[in-house]
Amino acid sequence: MEGAVRYAFQDDTWFIKLSGKICHPLGATLNELVNKALVKSENVKFVIDLSESDSIDSTCLGILSRLATYPNAASNPKPIIITGGGFIANALSIVRFDLLFVIIKTASSPLPENLQISKTPDVEQKDVLPLLLDAHRRLCAIDAETNAVFKDVVEAMEVESANLSCF
Repeated sequence: MEGAVRYAFQDDTWFIKLSGKICHPLGATLNELVNKALVKSENVKFVIDLSESDSIDSTCLGILSRLATYPNAASNPKPIIITGGGFIANALSIVRFDLLFVIIKTASSPLPENLQISKTPDVEQKDVLPLLLDAHRRLCAIDAETNAVFKDVVEAMEVESANLSCF
């Protein structure tokens, strides 16, 4: 199932629901939504629902990590991620999201019903690699374990980025 990004902002809480296959082609859409959410980042809470996601890749995980590491994050409650269990919970454990987020299996109350579909922005090919690189650098920064997992990916992307800038 193709991935979808939906959201609502209600009572100083951003609700972000990701469903289906959440991978790098959705990265620009998710990144634009995170940018929008972080514009007003004081006294804001975040709830991310992944319970209907089939899978999530490292790019989208790195983008989501921004919700826990932006400059005002320390003054707000830790963002909540609803996993639904299974593969998604395992993926979040591997990237040590437990250090950044409150991770729960099921929600104690339902998400708002008025979720809007996040529109896919027009992204030029030259803007894709920097987004991928930033997302993976963020994963490297979580802790030593994630650094060890993603540092080779980041180094390869940095080489590719340098090669592209030569043209």
